[in-house]
Amino acid sequence: MPASSPAMLNLPSSKHDGRTRSGSEEGRTRLASKLKELAKEVVGKEDCWAKYNIASIPAERIKRHQYDPATDSWKDDESIVRIQSKPFDEGAMRQCYRMKKLSQLPSEATNHSYHKIDWNQAPNYVAKTYKTPDGSINTSSEGREACFGDIKLQYEAAHWAEEFNKSDPPKKIHIIRAYAIEFVDRPSSPVMTVERFIDGADEYGAGYVKHNTNSGFVDTDMKRLTPQLFSAFSFYSSDGLRMVVDVQGVGDLYTDPQVHSIDLRFGEADLGLRGFALFFHSFQHTDLAFALGVPRFELSRNERREQDKKAGRISPQTTEAGLEPPGKGGGSPRKKSVAFHSDQLKMLRKMATDDAKGLKVGRDKKEGGVKEKRRKTAFPGTGSGRMNDTITSLLEEQTLDDQRVRRNSAQDYIRDVLDKALNPPSDPFSYMKKIDTADLDRRGIFHEVFSPNASTKAILGRVHLEIAILYGAGRFSEGEGEVVDLDSAFFHICRGAMFGDPRALLTLARAIMALSTDDVCEDVDDVLDANGLKKEFGVNEAAEILKRAARAEGGATHADEKETLGARISAITLLLKYAEPGAEDRIMYGEILLELMGGGAGGGEETSQLQVGDKVSAAFGGGDSWYEAVVREVGEDGTVKVFYIEDQEEEVLTSKFVKAIEASGGKGGGGEGAFGIGDKVKAAYGGGESFYDAEVRELGGDGRIKVYYPEDDEEEWLPAHADMSIIIP
Repeated sequence: MPASSPAMLNLPSSKHDGRTRSGSEEGRTRLASKLKELAKEVVGKEDCWAKYNIASIPAERIKRHQYDPATDSWKDDESIVRIQSKPFDEGAMRQCYRMKKLSQLPSEATNHSYHKIDWNQAPNYVAKTYKTPDGSINTSSEGREACFGDIKLQYEAAHWAEEFNKSDPPKKIHIIRAYAIEFVDRPSSPVMTVERFIDGADEYGAGYVKHNTNSGFVDTDMKRLTPQLFSAFSFYSSDGLRMVVDVQGVGDLYTDPQVHSIDLRFGEADLGLRGFALFFHSFQHTDLAFALGVPRFELSRNERREQDKKAGRISPQTTEAGLEPPGKGGGSPRKKSVAFHSDQLKMLRKMATDDAKGLKVGRDKKEGGVKEKRRKTAFPGTGSGRMNDTITSLLEEQTLDDQRVRRNSAQDYIRDVLDKALNPPSDPFSYMKKIDTADLDRRGIFHEVFSPNASTKAILGRVHLEIAILYGAGRFSEGEGEVVDLDSAFFHICRGAMFGDPRALLTLARAIMALSTDDVCEDVDDVLDANGLKKEFGVNEAAEILKRAARAEGGATHADEKETLGARISAITLLLKYAEPGAEDRIMYGEILLELMGGGAGGGEETSQLQVGDKVSAAFGGGDSWYEAVVREVGEDGTVKVFYIEDQEEEVLTSKFVKAIEASGGKGGGGEGAFGIGDKVKAAYGGGESFYDAEVRELGGDGRIKVYYPEDDEEEWLPAHADMSIIIP
């Protein structure tokens, strides 16, 4: 029996919750009907596994564990199986076995009567288990729990399949339920996950197909729309918390999916945010997606051009205004192509159009009225792939429509991208509300559109930034020394900033100020320089972006709070916290600060009069509250790094917010001369970062001081000050 586990996360209410029939009941009915159809097809057929002679393998007793998602509990029964001793296939973490199982344990079943049962008529199953590094079955508690977790994952995926079907797509999908079996008579009682083996081919003659994976691969040979759309639909339907991937099976009967989650709750194959990013980077949005109310995930024009090349919509040699020539872009890794004969190509095109059957994707005007038409080549891989004109015009209003931006120069395109980051629209998805989904559907069915909420938009911002990080890591570059597509990386940083992601905003500010962006994507600031935009965007734009980052991080709500000087200083402090800049960067930060502070004039201490180790009073965050601190660093740019004694924190301020106070005993200035024997101090033990109460015992005359720690009854020599003050008066 599996260990008890916490209930599934409370997921957002479906936009289809108003339906009267239970989604789970409806889904089970459809699945049962689908399986019965398959069963009828295989009756009378020769067992496809007959050559493996599984019926001759000794039978074993097992305990079956079935999951009930309604109560988050398990129920058990017993049966017998015959299973091969060696796996027929394996991946990085799991291995697969061919197996036959009886529907239930017969009353006459004993150790001596297993052989009497006609096992040749028993259905075929695939049993999967986790493996150890040496290839044996993982019988550890972790391996067992991973199997039980996979069963819950299957039900999670089935839930989103039911939600997808509720949206009434042209083709419904079904996910086969799985369960766990425990070999009770084997040592350590190993556990495996089990699901029915899907044999044969679908209505188009295609067999078992893997439509996408958990690491970004999207099949472009079969050109199916429904499987890819299901993955995108699950993301928006869950408010960005989930995405069902690794979609595979025969026709629209899927098996063994994987679920990505924002909190990484579905095992090692759950790639979370990175999984979202890998999928969306390769997902091709279509009119079918718009008809079902799914918003478009924006990609750069280089990325869309790469998709067009792979889908056959433009020649690989075609170059367009502002696009990099072949060989310089950073498209997704090429996948193994499959050559098809003409009859196979006809079948594939029929599959793609059947996915979208009933959709209106164009109209012909005639005298006296309007004639509807179906353009059979309206979807990726089946012809031109041009979008419905109405949708295209709506996209032009608030999104970076690829047709529009291709007409612009490279400079105009980058300026447009950056402008949307600096001046984000109030609702980037307002165009979705204007799409008439019933008009796109020949059946006249209205499909409610998704309107991403604030939390979903925040996750989308993180996804865009993650794509930029993947560019920086070389994930989308091909071959050794391949040039990274910096334009696309910059695009996704800007999109992340548009959605208000703090890290994307900070990265964009650094790029504008020509500072290091290596933690996201190296040299991305070159995009502005290469397009002649360095003079258009500078310190003022960086300051505004940093203010937004501070608000996003700190959650300021009132307009007056957002405009205060302290908010600007906090933004700089936040940037320092994330970036840990070097000396050259600090000069640039100083220029930003001086610009913001009007040159830093008035009210503060001249930095030339401050020394490392001086005891000062500092206005935390550039606000109105002053606290006791010690100078740790004095910059040539008018900035001062201070250390707050009480909280043991540090920040960089302009001299306007730092005032010198007299050290103990009337001795001013830093260094050994600021201390006297018997002074009570705080000292960094061993020159580290933790400070302890101490007493000055001896002045060395060489810039060193001997301190005594009363709590530990220990002494040590420390420098009066080094790069940072380690003895605080």
